[in-house]
Amino acid sequence: MSTYEISDDEDTFEEALNSNQYISESSIMISSDDNSMDASNLKDSDSSDCEVNHPNVNLKKTRSAVIKRLFPFSTNKNNLKNDVNNGNVQKVAHMNPPKHVDDIKNAASVSKPFIPVEKTPGVNKMIGGVLVNMPVEPYGCQLALMSKVITAIKTSQNCLLESPTGTGKTLALLCSALAWQRSEKNRIGQIQVESYFSDYPELKKMEGAANYIATPSKVSPEKKFERPVFGEKSIYDKPETNEVNSIGYGSKRQEPLREDSQDSPDSSLVTIHAKRQRLKSSEIGECSKSSPSVTPVISTPGKGTNTGNPETPQHVRSLYSLVESLQLRTSMIVDCSVPTIYYGARTHKQIQQVIKEFKRTAYCGEAAMSILSSREYSCIRELDRSQWGNKNDMCRGCIKVKNSGDKSKGETNCAYYNNRTALNHRTLPPAFDLEDLVNAGVEKTACPYYAAKHMASNAHIVFCPYNYLIEPSIRSSMQIELENNIVIIDEAHNIEDICRDAASITFSRDDILAAIVELEKVSAHRYSNNDALFYIDQLLKTLKSWDYWFANHLQLLADKPVVNNEVVHTWQAEHFVQTLDNHSIGQKQFAGFQTSADTFCQRLRDDHRTLPGVTQATGTLVESILMGLGYLFRSSGKYLDDFTPALVKTVAMNSSYGAKHWRRSQYAQNVEKEKLELRLMCMNPAVIFEDLKVARCVVLASGTLTPLISLYSELATEFPLKVSPGHVIPKDRVWVGSLGSCSRGRELQCRSNDTSQPAVQDALADAILLVCRVTPNGVLCFVPSYKVMDSLVKRWTETGIWNELDQLKHVFTESRNVRDHNDVMDDYYKYAATTKGAILFAVFRGKVSEGMDFKDHQARAVVTIGIPYPNTYDMAVKAKLMYNDKYTKERGLLPRSDWLLVQAYRALNQAVGRCVRHRADWGAVLLIDARFRQPCYTKHLSGWVRNLLGNNHHTFNSLVNSPNSLESFMQYMKISESEKA
Repeated sequence: MSTYEISDDEDTFEEALNSNQYISESSIMISSDDNSMDASNLKDSDSSDCEVNHPNVNLKKTRSAVIKRLFPFSTNKNNLKNDVNNGNVQKVAHMNPPKHVDDIKNAASVSKPFIPVEKTPGVNKMIGGVLVNMPVEPYGCQLALMSKVITAIKTSQNCLLESPTGTGKTLALLCSALAWQRSEKNRIGQIQVESYFSDYPELKKMEGAANYIATPSKVSPEKKFERPVFGEKSIYDKPETNEVNSIGYGSKRQEPLREDSQDSPDSSLVTIHAKRQRLKSSEIGECSKSSPSVTPVISTPGKGTNTGNPETPQHVRSLYSLVESLQLRTSMIVDCSVPTIYYGARTHKQIQQVIKEFKRTAYCGEAAMSILSSREYSCIRELDRSQWGNKNDMCRGCIKVKNSGDKSKGETNCAYYNNRTALNHRTLPPAFDLEDLVNAGVEKTACPYYAAKHMASNAHIVFCPYNYLIEPSIRSSMQIELENNIVIIDEAHNIEDICRDAASITFSRDDILAAIVELEKVSAHRYSNNDALFYIDQLLKTLKSWDYWFANHLQLLADKPVVNNEVVHTWQAEHFVQTLDNHSIGQKQFAGFQTSADTFCQRLRDDHRTLPGVTQATGTLVESILMGLGYLFRSSGKYLDDFTPALVKTVAMNSSYGAKHWRRSQYAQNVEKEKLELRLMCMNPAVIFEDLKVARCVVLASGTLTPLISLYSELATEFPLKVSPGHVIPKDRVWVGSLGSCSRGRELQCRSNDTSQPAVQDALADAILLVCRVTPNGVLCFVPSYKVMDSLVKRWTETGIWNELDQLKHVFTESRNVRDHNDVMDDYYKYAATTKGAILFAVFRGKVSEGMDFKDHQARAVVTIGIPYPNTYDMAVKAKLMYNDKYTKERGLLPRSDWLLVQAYRALNQAVGRCVRHRADWGAVLLIDARFRQPCYTKHLSGWVRNLLGNNHHTFNSLVNSPNSLESFMQYMKISESEKA
């Protein structure tokens, strides 16, 4: 009798078999889900005339019933015979291996079981030779974006991507970059395998070893080898594949059995008791990208770890150990070779949205991530203000190794820092935002700040505010290495301003005096700081020279007018440098100052105790002076003309505006304080962007990069690849129009002088009231500045319009205070969802207009007032206009009028983009200003806005009564929404 048992998916198998279970003299025994199949199982599975122990049992019918019950999707036995005879058979999970194919043919009455095919979730698209997985079917515009991103990374070229809000830009950026990264890992892994196979020829005979070794994931072999390895046989194996060759393993991957698994060579009955347990691999570590030279110890045959049970032949265990070691080495090489993706957004709120998209991708969990932030956001230790001025000073003071006790343990005064390694890629979810990280830190009493920095060194993708990538000082402190890595900057429409600000410095005479006081105290501790005297004395000498410089140039402001509470004197850069030379703080002295400053800053970071009383403010001041002068003197004054120095005396007037609700606002008493400061303003963003060119590629993405030519000239960088697809929102779901006249028929223009006139303010009130009457839920209204917003609120309060507005909607104003901003937004979101709805007044270029999410009912209408040109009275704007006029022809910069237009419309387009956030969203955009009737004032609008606007220009009356009025659109959409509901 030849009987074969097929084990099920359970971890145990009943060794003692009831004789009643045998179906025929030549049959296959199949266990049920309950480890053993009793008579009742057969009876239930078959017709009523099938009785257990019945002498005349219908074996064929009983067998068919059992097979049908266990394998409902099986094919017939003839198909199985054909598969066997043709050698086209597949591995069947958990089936026991017969010793000969003849046994299979004899047992071919058993139908081939159904093997479900595991499908990859999402949608796969081959783009530029890279297989990209998207969680949903991509839009055409997403395909266009992903194609450009992959091309940019493969060819090491920079790329500009302009995609309207709501088109899935973030998801496309993530999936394309991560897909290329996965493809590159596989490519490098395959290269390594080829080299290994030449060194270890025996690996070629191990089917599946190549795929396992080439896989850069930190997964144990039992999870990567989908088929059994090192000894396990399939019932469909050919005879020659089951024979052990001269070195002790078959050509198929085989797996040692557990101790309780035995073959019975002396019997024709092969009994398999339990599901085979694959071998456990040793824990595989991670390769720090900061130490690419680390070479792992590779186990060789005969010297590897003891993998498998003692009965497994030694050569098999050695081969298994070798495969593991090679996979580990490959993993380390791949991690150290594949570029890291740095993904920057403007704020942590935007990063939170990006990580939500990352969580949706198939790459989440495969690509390790980290998120960088400042101590202000991620330090969870309570600040003791009686001892520390800020969290930076507190952190440096608390993380130094204790004086007492065993210093080898590295214990500090901060329990969170000591336990920072408790937060890592194994203990955190595969996708986490800053809030998740901080909450995990509180739960585990671990420092999120240092944990995130450490994880970033081993991460495949790092999320951070984009100023971390742009500003040299932050980039250095966060140990961010851009060379040969991938940089993606989302919401990059402000990249020019961010770069200019990053290279600009401002410090006051008060800052200089405070630093002098602190350093003099350090210098007084000569008995404990002999090694520190030299650089401290040098810094003191330099700072005192700066104090003299301020004192000697104060007279230059005597006859200057006061503009915006400031008195300003500017120099040409070469004349400014001459004043520095006259005070012994110029280029000749810079090298000595740089040496002392570097030593001081390094000591401040490494061992704060050696500099008692020195605060972070002094360190920041020294770094600022070092950076500013460094740019001035770099490359023999290459960037000298790109800076405008200014001495400014400021009379600050501080007012605190209400945060949650205008009626709850309070005005603080004006405080006058004279402040003397130096501003070294950078006019050329290319000064900073130059440092980003070491990256493999830089991708700048936003909904509003138009006109792109401005970025080429301002950043002095080639962007060979660019794309600007259309919007995915159906045209009938978005209404765009302009309002060019008052209710009394007067033309309505909203220039800076116009918005201060009572008649214009009243006309604006009429328009806002109309929008609130016809629009459900949320309304956003953007104004050019806080000054204009204050003026409107004051006028409307006096005329009673504010109360009338409050009857229609819950009214909110954007907070100047960052701390109160989230409270304002939470209240607005809550009330926007009500039947009454809410209206939020915000400013262009403010926190609300830059990348915040207002989907569905949160913004059914967006109203813009005027065109937000930069303030030409602002000193920095004025200097920039002069700079552009000087270099328009030489460097291809935009002339002042065009530059002002670009800045205005980027801010306007950003605000308009808050209206629609996804394909199923809907809303209206009302542009209030008569100038939009002229084509020259619409050509810089985003393409989708310009196309929808067309000639849809309205008077106040037509805004209500015309067929294409705002009111008719709102009524149509409300009816459509109610029908869907």
